[in-house]
Amino acid sequence: MITEHSDTHLTARPTNDDYRLGTEAYTDEQRTAVLAKLEGYLGGQRERLLGYQVNLSLDGHAALGRFLGYHINNIGDPFVDSNYSLHSRWLERAVLEHYARLWHASLPEDPASPGDEDAWGYVLSMGSTEGNLYAMWNARDYLDGNALVRDEVSGDASCRTTYLRAQHPDDNPNAYMPVAFFSQETHYSHIKAMRVLDIPTFYDLGGSLYPGECPIDVAGTGMQTYNGWPLGGVPTTGGDEGPGTVDVDALVALVDFFAAKGHPVLVNFNIGSVFKGAYDDVQGACERLRPVFERHGLVDRTVRFDPDDPTRVSIRNGYWIHVDGALGGAYAPYLEKARDSGLIETAPPVFDFRIPEVSSIVTSGHKYPGAPVPTGIYMSRAGSKLRPPSDPAVVSSPDSTFAGSRSGFASLAMWNHLAQFSEEQQVRQAAEVLRIAEYTAERLRRLSEQLRERGEFWAEDGIEVGHGDHALSVWFQQPRAEITQKYSLACVPLNLGGIRHDYSHVYVMPHVTQELIDELLEDLAQPGAFDRSADKDAQRPPLPHQR
Repeated sequence: MITEHSDTHLTARPTNDDYRLGTEAYTDEQRTAVLAKLEGYLGGQRERLLGYQVNLSLDGHAALGRFLGYHINNIGDPFVDSNYSLHSRWLERAVLEHYARLWHASLPEDPASPGDEDAWGYVLSMGSTEGNLYAMWNARDYLDGNALVRDEVSGDASCRTTYLRAQHPDDNPNAYMPVAFFSQETHYSHIKAMRVLDIPTFYDLGGSLYPGECPIDVAGTGMQTYNGWPLGGVPTTGGDEGPGTVDVDALVALVDFFAAKGHPVLVNFNIGSVFKGAYDDVQGACERLRPVFERHGLVDRTVRFDPDDPTRVSIRNGYWIHVDGALGGAYAPYLEKARDSGLIETAPPVFDFRIPEVSSIVTSGHKYPGAPVPTGIYMSRAGSKLRPPSDPAVVSSPDSTFAGSRSGFASLAMWNHLAQFSEEQQVRQAAEVLRIAEYTAERLRRLSEQLRERGEFWAEDGIEVGHGDHALSVWFQQPRAEITQKYSLACVPLNLGGIRHDYSHVYVMPHVTQELIDELLEDLAQPGAFDRSADKDAQRPPLPHQR
């Protein structure tokens, strides 16, 4: 039985009929009533939302209501003002300066003439999905020989909207055919980006062009394969039973295989992966990949980018390293500072622009530090910036971002949150969030042992608790639907030894208190909390003697 601590989660759910728009207007009383119903529902859910990467400590944003009377639109480049005067670019630039400093990059003193190693970026109107899509677009154009902003092209080529690869050298037909690599823990937006941008993944290309030649052995792992190549991404360390970090040995072997075939490579790393909150060792992986890039001529290669003038060339690398820090990109730097100040003992691996191979980074502002609307940050090196397909005069600012109209309110919300906290406060908050995550993992492990000792039905062998180093995610066996609904727990099936195991996870974000974790544990300790025998398609965990 679920413990009743208050009646807020029993608030009536809104229905479609409450908000259906017809030919007649709602009266003020009707509109007020149905909006109050929505507010009541959201308030009840917010109190116990534990399963998703979003910070709900948003009290400081109430003062922004006065800006809802303006259409604030940051259309165009963040560093070049548009003739559209209702914008918040001053705040956007301040937010970008903050993240450039956090990620050890520098914005150019003169945005009109940045250095190749200077940073450029913008505040996203969507979350990191937009940033990942833009990064993949930039990477594709960079790797397949399209002109960049820094490149001078002839008049005809500058007007083309069709997608063209550069003319490959006679001795390497694969020179401008990039291949994408990402781990099995990578966010689904990357698959979406590959489909939209027509970038082949290593398993697509390997299974079709090089069947049976995969350089890594995944036999016995339970992974699905395509002609011997692992579907869904590069294996993670220890598979689904591991912490969720990319298997660097497997990644290096796969990259080496395709680099030897002449392909440029696009590698994604995760800093705070979707389900397990894992931190890939970006620095260690790049140190392993560096000699591979050098050995196969992917460092400082000559690219003929202008299809109308083959004498025009630029020097660029044949690799692009993207860091998807949707959660950890804004959190891990403060753990590093917390370690340096003695608040914690260790910190996640370095992932930012201190690593020379890193080309782009993205993070979601609504996840960490928190915002009332989806938003985020995209940042890359200015020397690798893609050339927009057009330069619309009506905007009067370069169309250098993915979106056309961009939410000026998102920049306002990001700035407002960051302006309320000193660096010391942010460092202490990060250390406290990690403490509560570790507390959650320890409480769940103790509960797992108690359930095993009492032979709890559907938890006879415990509840398989997992928690990676520095992760805000703690995962465990999926409980009954009433509990997952009460706490908005995300549920994901994992493959352990060829058997499906259903998991839920808790994400300890800044709004999550130790008291809320204690309430969850109280519910999970109740008899029958993990009995899902009445749930459709539920998979019963193996009994101890079946392991």
